[in-house]
Amino acid sequence: MDMNAYLSMFIDESNDHLQSLNENLLRLESEPEDLSIVQSIFRSAHTLKGMSATMGYEDLASLTHEMENVLDLVRNSKLKMDSFIFDTLFKGLDALEAMVQDIVNGGTGKADVTVIVSSLQKILRNDYTSDASAPTTSEPTAAVSSGQTDTSNAVLLDQFQSSIMLQSMESGHQPFFVQVTVEEHCVLKAVRAYMVFDLLERNGEVVKAEPTVQDLEQEKFDRTFSVFTISTLSEQQLNEQILNISEIQSVQVTLLDAESLESLTIAPAAAAIEAPEKIAETRAAVTPSIKEPSEVVKKPSGAPTQGAGVAKTIRVDIDRLDTLMNLFSELLIDRVRLEQLASEIKRVDLTETVEHMSRVSTDLQNIVLKLRMVPVDSVFNRFPRMIRDLAKSLDKKIDLDIIGADTELDRTVIDEIGDPLVHLLRNSVDHGIESVQERIAAGKSETGTIYLRAYHSGNHVFIEVEEDGRGINHERVLQTAIKNGVITEEQSKKLTADEINMLIFAPGFSTADKISDISGRGVGLDVVKTKITSLGGNVTINSALGKGTKFSVQLPLTLSIISAMLIKLGDEKYAIPLSSIVETGIIQRSSILNVHGNQMIEFRNTIIPLLSLSQVLESPSFDETKEQETEIIVIRKGEKWAAIMVDEFIGQSEIVLKSLGKYLTNIHAISGATILGDGYVALIIDPNALIK
Repeated sequence: MDMNAYLSMFIDESNDHLQSLNENLLRLESEPEDLSIVQSIFRSAHTLKGMSATMGYEDLASLTHEMENVLDLVRNSKLKMDSFIFDTLFKGLDALEAMVQDIVNGGTGKADVTVIVSSLQKILRNDYTSDASAPTTSEPTAAVSSGQTDTSNAVLLDQFQSSIMLQSMESGHQPFFVQVTVEEHCVLKAVRAYMVFDLLERNGEVVKAEPTVQDLEQEKFDRTFSVFTISTLSEQQLNEQILNISEIQSVQVTLLDAESLESLTIAPAAAAIEAPEKIAETRAAVTPSIKEPSEVVKKPSGAPTQGAGVAKTIRVDIDRLDTLMNLFSELLIDRVRLEQLASEIKRVDLTETVEHMSRVSTDLQNIVLKLRMVPVDSVFNRFPRMIRDLAKSLDKKIDLDIIGADTELDRTVIDEIGDPLVHLLRNSVDHGIESVQERIAAGKSETGTIYLRAYHSGNHVFIEVEEDGRGINHERVLQTAIKNGVITEEQSKKLTADEINMLIFAPGFSTADKISDISGRGVGLDVVKTKITSLGGNVTINSALGKGTKFSVQLPLTLSIISAMLIKLGDEKYAIPLSSIVETGIIQRSSILNVHGNQMIEFRNTIIPLLSLSQVLESPSFDETKEQETEIIVIRKGEKWAAIMVDEFIGQSEIVLKSLGKYLTNIHAISGATILGDGYVALIIDPNALIK
């Protein structure tokens, strides 16, 4: 029998079972006496074992079998769950997810799980101590050489850290892997490590250290430590300057490229945790809960809903949906063309037929768009586990409260929003939520709470990340911004509270007291803003010192078909998304103000910038300076407004977004193109690029 025919189904169902195992194991951690949850976990593990064995993935089946043996004892009340068992099972899940990801990438699904299997067998023999650290092996040092990377024996980066390194390469900086060995008789190893870190921080950013920074500070390492860093220095300069530090015996500096970074990046499933081998050493407890938007009182776990019908579903290849979307896009272009012809010919029967076709195609458009809509739960469901493990590594107590997980977004947006949310959540865990001691001293409960909300509003979806932590210290933010050259001292005196909050999105900005493997390096939040802006959205911050911070992300429902205002500049046509337009109007040339060389107009009792679209786009066929009155469109980006001058309004229309292709990338103020009903191509204006 050809098993390849069933591979796609195996991968889909394996991911479903692994997600179920993760969610139920988190539930069991908060309700360890609920054996019904154990039964659900056991069933998922048993099914996954059978599927893996049938497909010939023996390593997957073997590890699942060992986990199943432990769960069997728990469900038969012969074994009580404790922190060691939870951590070992979570490590097993990480290994299973990494194996499945390897299969997705064309691998064999094999992995070295000797340590995890050994821990599981110790649990079966009751040969372990629940308060002790889980049996682990220290993470091997990375073997990296120019042009070649041995990933079988390497310190690995998660996707968050890898994205930081890649971002630095795009910005013109150089990523390095540095391995340092101190002398054998060195007395103050932590001091030497600090001096190396200080050197790296003065000339760049530290992305990951192995052992962790906390272990280095406490001298919990032999003689060698490794660092992934972004630096402005060359490979030779780094090598020489580190060797100049006393009691450093040797240093190996390796310049990384995109290929090396890819091979050193662990699978997305395994990337959810920062340092799995350290989990058992900490005592933090996290109780994630997932709530529906209207849910006030929790339903009893496992209780069936009366009269609930089972939805019938089928799995459809995503490429087919993309093909359907492209075909409908062509149909929409022809529909607009027919509407234009009908208005010119003015035959009643033709007009009625076209109107009917428009109504039917509008309904079809809604259905096609809904087919592409995916619940944000597909992104949110990996965060409870991530928050649990990050909290443990920082010795904090954190609840993650997810609200509105069934809110739907276009698949294209869903694919892109994961990384920015990871950045925001990590920032909330590291910067926002205080330690247990700090919270108690501030009169708060020892457990911090992070709220992750999603909801619809008009043609947008809002995703909020809110925590009840320490809030943003405006004075400290301003001092850091001035020190880093983001603003001048004179500018700082004129900023509002909201403008001060937004300074943390400046590239390289960080107020962290010390480096950590989670956040605080100042290379994360600017990536968040860049990504969200590229999706046609924006992000805002509300914060109160001592009470907490809320990040609010606004995103368009879809990136495929949008409503737009069509305008003319001379003989050229352009489209501006309606979601960015506040209103349209006409102004007299005499009402334009000149403030420090910049054109401004009065709008709703405030002064806003006035931009010449013809000058921005270098349009040769229109010059608004020759007109006595000019049409304007007022646009917005978050809380900032501006007006742009145009030649003529054509009208509103549904347009299909088309990419400009690989040869026309990064064109200022242009986000794509669309084909109009008359067959002409109109470029789509990016309003976010026009407002500074």
